[in-house]
Amino acid sequence: MRPYREAIVLAGGFGTRLAHVVPDVCKPMAPVAGRPFLRFIMDQLAAAGFDRVIVADGYRREQIEGFFGSSYRGMAVEYSPEDTPLFTGGAVKRALGRCQSDWVFVLNGDTWLDVDFAAMEAAAADALDNVSAVIAVKRMRGFERYGTVDVDAGGALTAFHEKRPCEEGLINAGVYLLRRHALDDMPEKFSLESDYFERVVGYRSLRAVECAGGFIDIGVPEDYELAQTMLAPLAKSWKLAMFDRDGTINVDTGHLHEPEKLELIPSTVDIMRGYTDDPDYKVVVVTNQAGIAKGLYTEADMRHLHRYMEDELDRLGVHVDAWYFCPHHPDYTGPCDCRKPAPGMLLAAMRDFDALPGRCIMYGDMQSDEFAASSINVNFQRV
Repeated sequence: MRPYREAIVLAGGFGTRLAHVVPDVCKPMAPVAGRPFLRFIMDQLAAAGFDRVIVADGYRREQIEGFFGSSYRGMAVEYSPEDTPLFTGGAVKRALGRCQSDWVFVLNGDTWLDVDFAAMEAAAADALDNVSAVIAVKRMRGFERYGTVDVDAGGALTAFHEKRPCEEGLINAGVYLLRRHALDDMPEKFSLESDYFERVVGYRSLRAVECAGGFIDIGVPEDYELAQTMLAPLAKSWKLAMFDRDGTINVDTGHLHEPEKLELIPSTVDIMRGYTDDPDYKVVVVTNQAGIAKGLYTEADMRHLHRYMEDELDRLGVHVDAWYFCPHHPDYTGPCDCRKPAPGMLLAAMRDFDALPGRCIMYGDMQSDEFAASSINVNFQRV
C-alpha cells in the first residue's frame, strides 16, 4: 500500500522580480498556459497520490485560498498563513507543526520539477538516524543563476557552492523530504537553505536524489516566458468517468471502512478498466461518507481504505485519479452542497480536471447518483 503522503508548498513570496510582468497576482498564481502556475504543482501532487497539502501562504493569500478551497483532486488542502515574513525555514517550521507523517515533502510554489517522490522516500527509508533531509538535485548545463551542490558516490550531499557561471553541475532543485521534527530547535524566522541546510551539511545530515526530468523556476521573466510553452502540454481538459463507491464499485456492506470487508464488483471493475485504458479519460470516485459525520469512522480511516482499494484495483488494471467524498449528514452536520443528490462533488471534479458536462459520465446504483448527474447535464448509467 502506498504511504500516507503530506506536502508543504511554499507560496508566501512577494515575487518582486515578476511584479512588472504579473502585477496583480501573487507569484504562485501567475498565469501559465492559461491557468495558475500553482495548479501544475497541485496536479503533480495529486497524480502522485498525496493525501494532504499544506500551503504556506502570505502575500495575497486570498487568491490561493479562494481558488483551491479545502480540497483539490481529492487531496485535503489546508493553509499555514504568515502575517509577517518568516522566510522559507520559518514558514516550513510552522507548517510542519500541522503535519502527521514522520517525513514530509516540501516544494517551492514557484518551481516545477518532474520529481521522483518514491525515490526520495526510498532514500529516506535507508537513511541513518542523523539524516534530517533528502534533497532533490538537478543536473544543469550552461547556467549562472543557481548555486551548485556536491554529492558523493554514496548519495550524501556534502557541500553547497555560491552562484557562479557553470558549464555543468548539480543544483538544489527546491524539493525536499524533511523529518517532521528536523526544525524543532530552529528560531521562528530563518532561511531553510542558508541557515539550516548549509549549517548541517558538514554533519552528513543531507541526502540527495538526482531527478532527470523537466525543471522550471518562474522567478525571473525569461523563465516565466519559457514556462508558457514548456508546461502547456500539461494544461489539458479531460473527459471524466465518475463512479459512486458503495453498491457500485464494491458491495455495500454498510458504512464500509475496514479493508478486510472490501468486496469489489467485477462488472464495474471491467468498466473502470476501459476508461483507465483510454488516454482521454480520468477516473474519479464520488462517494457519500456519512459514517464520518456519525462518528463511525474517521477521515483517516476512509483514506486508509481508499489506499487499500487503489492497490486492489491497480492489480486489476484500474487506476483511480481522484477520490471525492462528502463527510456530512443532514441529521448530524446540517445541510451541505456536496452530499448526493446535490452535485457538489461532481462539480468539484469537473472544475479540477477542466471537464465539460458533455464530456463526462456518471455510474451509480442509487437514484441520488442519477439526480446528481442529471441536475448538471451529465450522462448517467445505472449499474
